[in-house]
Amino acid sequence: MRSKIDIFKDIQSILENDYAGYLNKQDLNHPEQYQVTDEMSDDQFEEIMKSYLYDFKDGHLGFSAKDTTLPHRGFLVRRYEDALFVTEANQENRLSVGDKITRIDGKSIDEAAVIYQKPLENDEHERQFWNVVMPRVKCVQIERDGEQFELQLAEHEFTYEPEYSFQQINSQTCYIKITDFLQEEPILTVIEDNSKAIEQSENLIIDVRVNKGGNDSFYFELLNYIFGRELDFSELFTGNEVMLTNYTERNAEVWIAALEEYLEQDLDGETARMIREDISLFRENTGKGLLEVKEDLGHTIKGRPSPTYVYVLSDYQCGSSGDTFVRNAKKSPKVTVVGRPTMGIMDYFNVATIDYGDFEFWYGVSKMHDDYLTHGKGEAPHMYIPWTPEHAKKDIDLEVVMKLIKEEKNIQKGTFR
Repeated sequence: MRSKIDIFKDIQSILENDYAGYLNKQDLNHPEQYQVTDEMSDDQFEEIMKSYLYDFKDGHLGFSAKDTTLPHRGFLVRRYEDALFVTEANQENRLSVGDKITRIDGKSIDEAAVIYQKPLENDEHERQFWNVVMPRVKCVQIERDGEQFELQLAEHEFTYEPEYSFQQINSQTCYIKITDFLQEEPILTVIEDNSKAIEQSENLIIDVRVNKGGNDSFYFELLNYIFGRELDFSELFTGNEVMLTNYTERNAEVWIAALEEYLEQDLDGETARMIREDISLFRENTGKGLLEVKEDLGHTIKGRPSPTYVYVLSDYQCGSSGDTFVRNAKKSPKVTVVGRPTMGIMDYFNVATIDYGDFEFWYGVSKMHDDYLTHGKGEAPHMYIPWTPEHAKKDIDLEVVMKLIKEEKNIQKGTFR
């Protein structure tokens, strides 16, 4: 097993050579500010490494100890002005959706925001990652119906159930919710099982407000409904909207192994072909360093005239492949994006994972051209709706879309018809 000092040195080497952002992030890379010893606990080591990586301002850089996970608190929150509001309380039955949290561990929210500045990652209140902070919190002060009380937080087991669902809202409008692009089969199933209803509807609503990302090719079937004509996927990218990949020997070894794991899924034939071509590209370019890669996957978007209008619901919890989905959807004149900007973590992507036994580290081997970096901003919606505590209790965004549909006031964006 490698020592903590050796792991830290190896990660420094990766960030200086293999990481796709090694040139862009040179000025942010200051390992000399962090001291690692083999005697420190796994928890201490993890916290130091996370603090070091937060300096890079890259949502696809990460480090974790496999056996020292922080507790899940059984509820989720979001900030509005000087307070946090409970948005979900599926496991913590002492809290209710809409409860207002005014203090955490005796600190005001403003004071806590200074303490947890790095993991919050953003100064903009509605884009701060308070759910990353809550596992570190022991006690909160709640305000409910004019009364205040303190609550010692409990520990719960974290569970995540992906959702790939369809709903026929009315005869002319259908709704699809997809919380990740990690699996192709369930996404294809929900589309294929409801293809007739989708094609016969005037309006399609696609909800990716919470989307944990995955593989871009797994959302390609949705693009057939988003665009109104047939076109090559490569036509979506013009000028310098290109990706670059760092073809070092380490990256080739790690990324090829990751792609081969994808091939073990029950994949569509074309998806499997594209992954095999990506493997061949890595083998061909191994050792050549950072190279521009053309987005020519040989994929054709079939395109369909119906539904006539497509509405995409987005928010800051939509990241990685969720970011690119919203970015590409915006290129269709059929699409109106409603909500808030996405997470914006696709500056550096194609995430490789290094296994260090008790620890693991992950980083992006590819990057976007510098003109298309979106960290801290995300992909902006056509119609921005500020988040307020009212969102916790009813679906304001969906109500806005249904009003747009009723009034037939559709924002036309994009370049492809």
